[in-house]
Amino acid sequence: MAMPLENVPLDIVPHVCKFLTGFDGFHLSHVNTYWSSYFSDGSFWRERIGEQQSRWSWKKQYVKTRSMLFQGLKVNHRPDDFDSFVYLADDTFRTSRPHFMLAHMGITSFSFDVWFSLLPATKDRHFGGIILGLQSSSRESQQWPHYHQQFAMVSSKGELYCSVLSGKQVVANHLKANRWYHLALSYENNNKQQNVYLNGKEISSVVGPRHHEWYHLRLAQVGTGCVTSDSLHCPYPGHVGWYGFHGVVDAFRVWKGKLSQDDVNVLAIGGEISTIPLSASAKPQQDTFLAKCTRPVEGTTMQFVK
Repeated sequence: MAMPLENVPLDIVPHVCKFLTGFDGFHLSHVNTYWSSYFSDGSFWRERIGEQQSRWSWKKQYVKTRSMLFQGLKVNHRPDDFDSFVYLADDTFRTSRPHFMLAHMGITSFSFDVWFSLLPATKDRHFGGIILGLQSSSRESQQWPHYHQQFAMVSSKGELYCSVLSGKQVVANHLKANRWYHLALSYENNNKQQNVYLNGKEISSVVGPRHHEWYHLRLAQVGTGCVTSDSLHCPYPGHVGWYGFHGVVDAFRVWKGKLSQDDVNVLAIGGEISTIPLSASAKPQQDTFLAKCTRPVEGTTMQFVK
């Protein structure tokens, strides 16, 4: 016969609760006064949010937090179908431009990092997609972008591409659905050194100049991008057009400077850094779909919550 949780010895309770998601704790806190009192301690919620400031209680902050949901490319898509995406917003407050322009960081070192989770392919939606796309014209203009690149992308085969250099190489294989991944790229301008990290581990280190089309890539957005390829599974060889990301993005940040291995280690466990300034981030916009799901710092599995 199973023992009610409130009868578990007090010294065991914290160990048991480590296996609960924040939403498990939220529902349990409404069962009786015992659990309501136990979960009134903000430390349980803070551990599941990460090191971020809150104007609310940690519990309320957890319950209100949402991730960005991207629908992905339809299997039977039409050329005029719009996929979901968000522009990068400037976090320096030094410009009046509506969108952050990554191409303007052409003579400085920079980095970006992202928490994302892929969703399974369905009969209507392809697997994978472009996480960070850049091009010479906007998605909503419906004009063909003569210059377009994908700086972070997952193919329909689960291959991860991540580079700001010319040429494309797979940096990781067999990415799976419903799993949180932390991806980071740093580019050191003086030495032309690019480093890519997945879940805190360095998976690529190469030297080279930025992509030769860099200054033509005026617009950048998270959640979609344009691709032209005869060989890549994006989502299939021969596809020409937009390849929206099918998944969830919890955070996307651009940093002014090179992320060190120590910086990446902190970010990959949901922490915050102060070693280099934040330049831009992806923020939900008016028509952005938001998902109620578990947080990346709670564990590798991403779960939607009703």
